[in-house]
Amino acid sequence: MAVTLPYLRMARFPNPLLMMVTLLFIGVSGICAGANPLDDDAPTLGVGVYVGGAPMAFFEHGVLRGLDIDLAQALADAMDMQLQLHEMPQPRLIDAVRGGRIDLMLSTLPETDLDTLGLIASEPLLNTGQMALIRADDVTTYARPLDIITTSSRVGYQRGSAGARFVQANLPKAQRIPVIGPVWGIAALRAGDIDLFIHDATTVWMIATDPRETQLIGLFHPLTKERLAWIMRTEDQLLQRNANTIIRAWRRSGKLAGLLNRWIPIQILIPD
Repeated sequence: MAVTLPYLRMARFPNPLLMMVTLLFIGVSGICAGANPLDDDAPTLGVGVYVGGAPMAFFEHGVLRGLDIDLAQALADAMDMQLQLHEMPQPRLIDAVRGGRIDLMLSTLPETDLDTLGLIASEPLLNTGQMALIRADDVTTYARPLDIITTSSRVGYQRGSAGARFVQANLPKAQRIPVIGPVWGIAALRAGDIDLFIHDATTVWMIATDPRETQLIGLFHPLTKERLAWIMRTEDQLLQRNANTIIRAWRRSGKLAGLLNRWIPIQILIPD
């Protein structure tokens, strides 16, 4: 059974003046996140971003921040290219890559889906997966992964996400409640409108490492095995090779660990 929480809606720009200023800033082609203004003659790297919340991508005082942004900027710098970020809803990202409107996006899409869509992936940047976020008072109720699989409680998940696919395929007894994104899911969990929230491990890690958090806890039992990687069109094999070369260099130098640890202070290793 799927139930939608009707109140979980938020206007992207509650202030019309802020919307006008932002539109003037981003222009028609997207948000420029490079340190320097775009040079008309400089090659650009177009990266699609879904602003779903910390730690991946979020606005802070009007500035787009997060792990997605840092990884994109570091990749563009390593390629001697200007970065152009294109913020769009998550369902549009794949079509934007396939249509050539952007060059790359970060995703955990499985290989079978990539093949079907005519896309390819770089080497993985991060081992991740779906995890459960619960209220601290319910920790004994969901002590084992089996307790989650067999629950008949209200389970929240983000529409169109890997978490949605997991819930729909593996939690037949649950009351399934889709939400717009992690911010709304976490709010619903705090308010008692859902009992669990299934989302990317990065979201759960973020909550677990916040010293101010007392109401919610994460269950560090990976429910799925996923790999976060750059996604591009099948014909962009040169871009794939360049990205892989850079990722390997980052691993050797420790740069990749530094980028990840800035936003994800703890990580759970998922065996190969």
